[in-house]
Amino acid sequence: MKKIFVIFLSIITISSAIFLGGCGILNSRSEREEMIQIAEGKKAQRAIEELLRQEDSKALTEEGIIKEYSINEDELDYNPMGGLIVELIINGDPELTIKTTLMEESEEKLEHTGYVISGELAKKLRGE
Repeated sequence: MKKIFVIFLSIITISSAIFLGGCGILNSRSEREEMIQIAEGKKAQRAIEELLRQEDSKALTEEGIIKEYSINEDELDYNPMGGLIVELIINGDPELTIKTTLMEESEEKLEHTGYVISGELAKKLRGE
């Protein structure tokens, strides 16, 4: 009887662990999808393009150093102090990056609150 009780408790414990682990994976996946949706949304696009034009007045044109950007979805993360950390890959070159935090200032606007430019991109922007 004691042996059956121990086996029963073991099965319940293992089943609970598998269930909770599965719920955690689903939650993580939906959180990642939410981050991607925010980062690729219109509000984020406005904030990102404002940041790029702040660094390169001709950004996103043929004359500019920054011709295009993409969002590195693998590097999206929530900042514990608030906001979404986004890494931008510039001109398709993984050596040229800008990492910024986007925060919601109002319902219709996201703002970049700080950013870090990779060394290679900084050299290009300075004309070196």
